[in-house]
Amino acid sequence: MVNRILYLHGAGDDDGPDDEIARELRAHWPDAEIIAPQLPPTDRPDSAQLWQHEIARAIRELPDEPWILVGHSLGGSEALRFLCLRRPTMLRRTVIVGAPLWEAPGPGQAHDESHPWWGPAWALPLHADRALADLDVVIVHSEDDPVVPVAHAHRLDRMLSSARLQIAHRGGHRPVDWIRRAA
Repeated sequence: MVNRILYLHGAGDDDGPDDEIARELRAHWPDAEIIAPQLPPTDRPDSAQLWQHEIARAIRELPDEPWILVGHSLGGSEALRFLCLRRPTMLRRTVIVGAPLWEAPGPGQAHDESHPWWGPAWALPLHADRALADLDVVIVHSEDDPVVPVAHAHRLDRMLSSARLQIAHRGGHRPVDWIRRAA
């Protein structure tokens, strides 16, 4: 039994250490320690580096005991990007909820600048499948997500051969039914 969950929130106005997903995690795992750091805003040129720094800091502060990583939206994307480059000890599972997938552009391709925080600094590395192959990754998404289309979850599932995909019919951008089923 894992009694520690590191929750990485998204970047929206309603996201934070006490958002709906964090509250559901606390409600359904009352005996678990839910660690939910406040991640920085995304409006600075070095925001992607700041997010990675804060994730690293939060992980360094975890005791040497089994834990689960839950990342919502940009928090999920950044969790995967972090795990491509560093492998924390005692991580048992990673759950990615409603996360966008920004891939590094291939040779001769331009990156998609339609999102204010998208850019090469936020992209998942091209070697993500190899880097994450031995991790227990669960991808959770809703068909009715109005912020991040479900196509992102399907692309991420195709990219990460070891991942398991759970698609909910409803739940919007913050599906929580998976928490109730897993608790």
